[in-house]
Amino acid sequence: MSNLGALFREIRLSKKWSIRQAAKKMGISYSYLSILEKGVDPRTGKDSNPKPETLKIISKAYGYPYEELMKAAGYLSDENNAYRKLSLDIFVNNLNLLIENMTIEEFSQDIYKKTGYQIKPYQIKSYLKGDIEPFPGTLHILSKYAEVTMDFWYTPNNKETLKIERKKYHQNKNKLYQEPFPKEYAFFYNLRNDIKTFLSSEENIPYIKVAMEAQKKNINPDTLKLLVDTIAKEKEA
Repeated sequence: MSNLGALFREIRLSKKWSIRQAAKKMGISYSYLSILEKGVDPRTGKDSNPKPETLKIISKAYGYPYEELMKAAGYLSDENNAYRKLSLDIFVNNLNLLIENMTIEEFSQDIYKKTGYQIKPYQIKSYLKGDIEPFPGTLHILSKYAEVTMDFWYTPNNKETLKIERKKYHQNKNKLYQEPFPKEYAFFYNLRNDIKTFLSSEENIPYIKVAMEAQKKNINPDTLKLLVDTIAKEKEA
């Protein structure tokens, strides 16, 4: 499993979605999402390499920063963090700042309530003890919860600097989502739900290919429908 595939899976599991649920929300086939999570296309043996348009769909479905998925996929460099190592002491300090007077269980529930992602109490306890280091996906979940940028986790903070980081977070968020959504995907999301479901099912690919071939040969849709109705009536007879 590639790092990008592992990240996709980590995000999905934190939302407690099955692979079919996640794929349906994205408007893609569950088999394709499975390939993305594995990181390798079994038909070719090559890396799955999702396109930026696909990453944007995943970003919107999961509520996960598009820019971070672009970095994880190698489309953007992450020069700011390339030479920085996360300090567990600083991480614990900042995590305690967010927890404040809540219990670990209350903190875990609050994260899920505000983000839709789950970080279990036992994981939080392990972080606070310094037993385990958080995955990048966990840091992004916590960043979304606290409304801070990733920079927050690399320096010790207090209540005042937390306010500053939250301001930076909202500025970056507004900037990222000013990028237009590709027209073809905007068109897809405006389709009727039954059509989207049909197009997203791998089982229907042969029918879609036939429809595409008919369109290339300038066969009128009404003529194609008449042909289908005629065949259906003959089968019923």
